[in-house]
Amino acid sequence: MAHADSGLATARLLAVSGAVPPLHSSAVRARRMEKTAAVLAVVACVIYWAATLVLARRKLMWNDELYTYYVAKLPSMHDVWSALLARGEQTPPFFFVVTRLALRMFGLNNISIRLPEMLAFWGMSACLFVAVRRRTTPFCGLCAALFPLVTAAYPYAFEARAYALVFGFAAAAYLSWQSLAFDKHRTVWSVCLTLSLAAAASSHYYGGLVLLPIAVGEIVRAVTRRRIDFAVWIAFPLSIVPLFWQLPLIKAGRAYSGAFWSPPQWVNIPDFYVDLLTPTLVPLVALLVACGVVATMLDRDRGDVDFAPASLPLDEIAAAVGFVVIPFVAVIAAKLVTGAFVDRYALSSVIGFSILAGFGSASALRRTPQLRVLVVVGLCGWFFLSQARELVQPTGATQPFSAELIARPARWLGALSPETRGLPVVIADPQSIVTLSHYGTPELKARLVYLADPDRALARVGTNSVERGMLDLVKPWFGMNIERFAPFVETHAEFFVYGDFVRLAFVNWILPELQARGMRTELLNRAGDDMLLYVYRDGSHVQR
Repeated sequence: MAHADSGLATARLLAVSGAVPPLHSSAVRARRMEKTAAVLAVVACVIYWAATLVLARRKLMWNDELYTYYVAKLPSMHDVWSALLARGEQTPPFFFVVTRLALRMFGLNNISIRLPEMLAFWGMSACLFVAVRRRTTPFCGLCAALFPLVTAAYPYAFEARAYALVFGFAAAAYLSWQSLAFDKHRTVWSVCLTLSLAAAASSHYYGGLVLLPIAVGEIVRAVTRRRIDFAVWIAFPLSIVPLFWQLPLIKAGRAYSGAFWSPPQWVNIPDFYVDLLTPTLVPLVALLVACGVVATMLDRDRGDVDFAPASLPLDEIAAAVGFVVIPFVAVIAAKLVTGAFVDRYALSSVIGFSILAGFGSASALRRTPQLRVLVVVGLCGWFFLSQARELVQPTGATQPFSAELIARPARWLGALSPETRGLPVVIADPQSIVTLSHYGTPELKARLVYLADPDRALARVGTNSVERGMLDLVKPWFGMNIERFAPFVETHAEFFVYGDFVRLAFVNWILPELQARGMRTELLNRAGDDMLLYVYRDGSHVQR
């Protein structure tokens, strides 16, 4: 006993003299890192909510969000169901339940209609932090939580559509599935897994693909543990039960699959990854350079302790990779079944990239864990700078439509001669008619009309889902002025045509059809992609 006391005293003397590290120094450093991570997490949350609330308040609702608005504000969910049966909107009713709840609680404004998405995106980051923190360190968890903010997924945090809800529920499903591996509170986590998967699929039909990465991870877990977790495999079929209730809506939506406005192509797969990750290139390259410089300045032999584990769970890495490959599966499913694919349908793959970013920082910076602080600060700082730039000089990502674009057609028309002020204004593209019918002045709204013709659209641009949606949904349920092409042209010798003839050329077919019917056109004004044309038959031309 005396010998042990002597050894302890010697160790203390050596610690004081600097010959060995002080006792408990590793624990002290760990506590300091925890406190620093907590401070940075609070800072990141403040920046996220400040930027997102400001951007959401400023952003005008664009075409897709106005579909959300007009469906969600219908008198009852029975009306919502009937409108969805009209086939012009292919989003599940659960999304509108959530949106209607937000509107009822906080009134109708730009923030309330987007509040579910803002909360869901934040919830995704919180789940990513917890999931990665469990296996690594707080800073690695913050890397995972911040990564989505510097990708093309972030603008969907303040978009009144279902995609951010899928993000949030998908991340919650991953966290619930991971929690089952700890064999604690299994009943609670099994219920959470089932509900999260069901909510993801019920928010957007492509949200059902979230089953894939969880199933891949569970297969790897079963192989490594040599046992089957029946709770997980029971959760999978239970999570798709709500889809059977929605079969009438799914069948109605399938009617548009043959000629959807965005048919799937194999090139969509590489394009998806380019679009999602391009915004991350600058911050990641800058961080790599900074980490390289700082690493050469650090003394690697001073014995710093890294609290990350020596190895990461293979099943969780497999699940993350499963999220990354969702675009492959989505395009294949679109080719074989749905006939429709847009990048945002597969954006839940950002969860996989985020998890791998967190795990990667744990492995790559094992010998210099201090650099993880630099990575977190860099990601948070880049998000702050990029959104500050958006506030000063907005792009289409945060402001698809501006007040100037809304006011432009009224200003152009007001500058013409009085003889033409009563003429109808035919809107050439489907996005402009919805936006102008909502935000335009009363005088302009009274003159607006969209000419729909599914057969002519199919012949000219190869798709007609938009035209059918105009007749099936926008006219009867939104109350906008949609008329058939042929009767209108036969009864109107002159009118104006306004719209986007460049960016939306893939759904803009009216001009060649008018010319084919012998109508003459005269360009009156143009700004960017928007044009104002005067259309007339011979003999009906007036001085403007």
